[in-house]
Amino acid sequence: MSEFCKQCSILIFGEDFGNLKGISKPEDAEKNIYPIVICEGCGPIQVNPEGECISNDCLKAPHK
Repeated sequence: MSEFCKQCSILIFGEDFGNLKGISKPEDAEKNIYPIVICEGCGPIQVNPEGECISNDCLKAPHK
């Protein structure tokens, strides 16, 4: 199944489907610990608990 970060989901489909939301935990984000995932739109990235791409080196950067 294809998964997209929040920004790519909104860009491609016009809404956020939350594919990558909840993969990381807020308590990990407070410690600057983010999982590495693959977004079909921007490649291997790190995401915050909301599923937003936070990687500056993704293929769509910067897309905040």
